[in-house]
Amino acid sequence: MVARLFKYFLLLSLAFVAVAGILTWIGGRNALRQSVLDRLHVFAALEEDQLRRWIEGQREEVVHLASLPEVREAMQTLTSSGNSSGEAQAKTETRLRGILDYAVEVHSSLQEILCLSANGGRIVLSTERQYEGQYRVRASYFTRGLVGTYVQNVYPSPIDLDPALTVSTPLHTEGGELLGVLAAHLDLDELDRVIQNRMGLGKSGETYLVDKYSVFVSGTRFGRDHYPRGVHTIGIDAAVGGSDGFGLYRNYRGVPVIGVYRWLDDLDLALLVEVAQAEAFAPARRLALVIFAAGLTLAALMAAGTVAVARRIARPILQMTDTALQVADGDLSARAQISTQDEIGVLAATFNEMTRRLQEVDHELREEIADRQRAQHDLEAKNAELEQFTYTASHDLKSPLVTIQGFVGLLEEDVASGDTDEVRRSIGRIRNAAGKLGRLLDELLELSRVGRIVHPPEDVDLEEIVNEVLGLLAAKIEAAGVEVQIGADLPVVHADRLRLSEVIQNLVENALKFLGDPPLPRIEIGVRNDRDEVVPVIFVRDNGVGIPPRYQERVFRLFERLDPAVDGTGVGLALVKRIVEAHGGRIWIESEEGVAGTTFCFTLPGHP
Repeated sequence: MVARLFKYFLLLSLAFVAVAGILTWIGGRNALRQSVLDRLHVFAALEEDQLRRWIEGQREEVVHLASLPEVREAMQTLTSSGNSSGEAQAKTETRLRGILDYAVEVHSSLQEILCLSANGGRIVLSTERQYEGQYRVRASYFTRGLVGTYVQNVYPSPIDLDPALTVSTPLHTEGGELLGVLAAHLDLDELDRVIQNRMGLGKSGETYLVDKYSVFVSGTRFGRDHYPRGVHTIGIDAAVGGSDGFGLYRNYRGVPVIGVYRWLDDLDLALLVEVAQAEAFAPARRLALVIFAAGLTLAALMAAGTVAVARRIARPILQMTDTALQVADGDLSARAQISTQDEIGVLAATFNEMTRRLQEVDHELREEIADRQRAQHDLEAKNAELEQFTYTASHDLKSPLVTIQGFVGLLEEDVASGDTDEVRRSIGRIRNAAGKLGRLLDELLELSRVGRIVHPPEDVDLEEIVNEVLGLLAAKIEAAGVEVQIGADLPVVHADRLRLSEVIQNLVENALKFLGDPPLPRIEIGVRNDRDEVVPVIFVRDNGVGIPPRYQERVFRLFERLDPAVDGTGVGLALVKRIVEAHGGRIWIESEEGVAGTTFCFTLPGHP
């Protein structure tokens, strides 16, 4: 009987441990799969945004280079016939070549810069001299670049069939006469480095781009010789076919992965983010093994005790076995019945104490895991925000520095030649660039201080704040001929008075900048009660040009300027958003496509 009891108990325990381990593995695998997919979707969205920012940054650099008076004047001299001596032509060519070579040296993303004549698309000057004198009359970047700034998406280079990406923009004289096209071939290896960030993807995580011909955009990274006919996987074929999605499949190396893929239609590129399944599901396997080992250990101990005391304490032990099975099943609240005060009673009491302590440990572990997951999520979000901020800030701060460095070189030449008029103009341009850099640094410093509320919050009369701001901006408002309407019953809010003034001032100044030309320009400041908001909604409304929905999130990004022609640094609205969120509130835009007027709305949960 004892032997049968031991055998049955052992078999039951082993079966229970096996089922628990398998169920744990399956449940953990499914949970991890969804968690990994969520992380990959977020990562893909961030990489897409960073890719677009990189291309937009290169476009702005090319437009800026084409706008330099020295470049336009040199191009006018080189493309004119019979108006300049050979010596003057050579000097102009040397000067322009120095500007283009310096731009390529400073901007690692620019692989080659070339100037093409308007008639025939002849390469007048290039940082790669072997191509000078050739014609690009049928190149899309030339024909489209004659009309306006154009980004030719990834295409096979006619020279070596490697993927290429080109930005072009027209060159005009001061009078508006078309001189030709300034084009820049971008370094796709630099693009590849931009999207190779593995933070949050683990050791096997990978991000890469494929063009519409199923060819990696970076031949250096993967090697064209290994994939002469392109590369094909389930994810790549689906993305190139125009689909967005995810799945479990084998990557181009034949490794089973979890992948998220997107087709970027306006760029003709497929973006793929993948993680090896072995790494993704490793925690589930480890958890199942731990539970299986713990269950086996517990079963062995219980079986040994059963053999030793089965004849005397069979019934109490069976009762304790049932309790142990409940605990192993996850019910840590189960307790053994204490029916005697002898050794069996002591054993039952000890078992209950062990279960209680196990329950406490389980509770503590669950809380620790939850805390670590929250901390990891916060850290990943902060790292992503820091990376985006660093990339954007370095780009926008570099532009004035490049201008200053370029004009310093020109200033040295003008001083040596004694051209005082050109010296004054260069100094003025350097002063303007330095001023822009100073404003950018001041606003970045102000933005960095908004991570916390510097001044203690207090009860502030919003109407008083509005009147103070309007007093400061009275000259601008009067010059623009704007009627400002202040709503009745503006509330008293609990906030940082100085920061709240900055919010109102930035929103009013933004409205003044983008009013456009309405017959009766008007700005309205008021408050309303929305059904889905628990606190009053404060708003600043204008009847200006409006903001299309697709740009309403972008305007709050750092250095984002929808209209480069309007004066500003692109920090004001980012500062407003940071201040509102520091108070625990939120800010949004209400504006419709084709309808004049924009309303900036925000809430302050500290409303008394």
